[in-house]
Amino acid sequence: MRITVIGSTSPTGLEVLKYGMRRGHKLIAFTRRPQLLNMDQGLDKIVIGDGLHDSDVLQAIDGTDAVIAIIGGKTGVAGVTQTIIRAMQEAKTRRFIFVSSYLLEAKHPRIFSSVARWIYRHELTELDKAEKLIQESELDWIIYRPAQLNNDSATGKIRVQEQRHGFPFGPYKYVEQT
Repeated sequence: MRITVIGSTSPTGLEVLKYGMRRGHKLIAFTRRPQLLNMDQGLDKIVIGDGLHDSDVLQAIDGTDAVIAIIGGKTGVAGVTQTIIRAMQEAKTRRFIFVSSYLLEAKHPRIFSSVARWIYRHELTELDKAEKLIQESELDWIIYRPAQLNNDSATGKIRVQEQRHGFPFGPYKYVEQT
């Protein structure tokens, strides 16, 4: 599968690239910071650009089977997401995975989630707008809201909750990572 990773030089993006290469995918890295990448890493292509420019994003997406977006920051996330959606529609790419934040709907632990939502209110507002744009699109999308990302060794187990059923109390299931 040929996959474009937007936000490929973030810590999460770099891990997505490593994982995709181990799985044998052809990866296109879209970034503003190309100095953090090189073709020796096994990448199919590196596209340097700005996520707010349609032509840059289209260049990265054209001819791919799927897009994974790992974008963040206080401003611009919704705008970049809109640009990605337009480019995907033009390139006829349907599969879209968007990395968001568990804090958008976190209820537990109550004090922590309330304080964290206030601290990150600007970032969360942008992510919420971006999610709405994705949900209104006709793409085949998944919004991934990791509860915790860290640098620990991979366990191979992932706890999955679907359809907003009150995580962390479930219903959820463990799946083995392949």
